[in-house]
Amino acid sequence: MKTFTISAALALLAALGQAAPAPSQAKGRQFEVQLTFTGAGPNPPIFTLAEPADGSIFEVDNALSVSTITSAGGAVCTIYGADGSATTIVGSQTVNVGPPQTQVSGACSAF
Repeated sequence: MKTFTISAALALLAALGQAAPAPSQAKGRQFEVQLTFTGAGPNPPIFTLAEPADGSIFEVDNALSVSTITSAGGAVCTIYGADGSATTIVGSQTVNVGPPQTQVSGACSAF
């Protein structure tokens, strides 16, 4: 009986070790926030970014003067503008950037 218990315990530990994703696989599954940046006008230009919701700072590499930022949800994001704006978006919503300006960086954290 003792041999069976030890064998079962070792088999369980081996199975648990195989079930855990490797660090590179876990990182690949990181939640990404979908952000849409919109300019002004009747047919406004837009661009989108998918950024990790891990609190890391990302750069926004687009010169468009942004009027609104929309998030698909699942995170809190703060996006920083070239002229000093800080636009915070909580969950799924559209927020005005005031005054409109080029966005330069941001960070998002999942709920």
